[in-house]
Amino acid sequence: MDFRKERRRKKTSQKRDKSEAIKYALKLLRYRVRFVEEVKERLKEQGFEGSVIKETIEELKKKGYLDDEKASYLFAFDEMKLKHFGPRVVKQKLVRLGVDEELAEKVVERVFVEIDWKEEFERIAKRFKDKHELRDYLYRRGFAPSQIEEILDQIDGGE
Repeated sequence: MDFRKERRRKKTSQKRDKSEAIKYALKLLRYRVRFVEEVKERLKEQGFEGSVIKETIEELKKKGYLDDEKASYLFAFDEMKLKHFGPRVVKQKLVRLGVDEELAEKVVERVFVEIDWKEEFERIAKRFKDKHELRDYLYRRGFAPSQIEEILDQIDGGE
């Protein structure tokens, strides 16, 4: 019995139209900003056909509901400011999420410049016994050695 229900559900899901796809995509976007690839994948999982997915994505982009640049910026800002990931790691995460590498690079650079890293590093530094542990931590989080040294020098002349 379950097999028949599953088969029937698959048949009806393939006939779903663009308005249903838009409705589902807007439901997803209601919870948080999403990347184009993420919405495509979720629509595919729901059984929408490729042509319907493509039309839906185009319409959502045109109306401003889907914007990889905006989503990338918000993602990068959260990852860097709240989770203290460095540019290298954030860029890798964005690319894994389906963002174009050039766009990821541009967004990460923009966010890196906007954040007051001196203040962030001062706050993070309180958790470590010495500068060496802090350097190791920041390097593992995706900061380049030159970035780490530059900001540590601003804090207290480094060590």
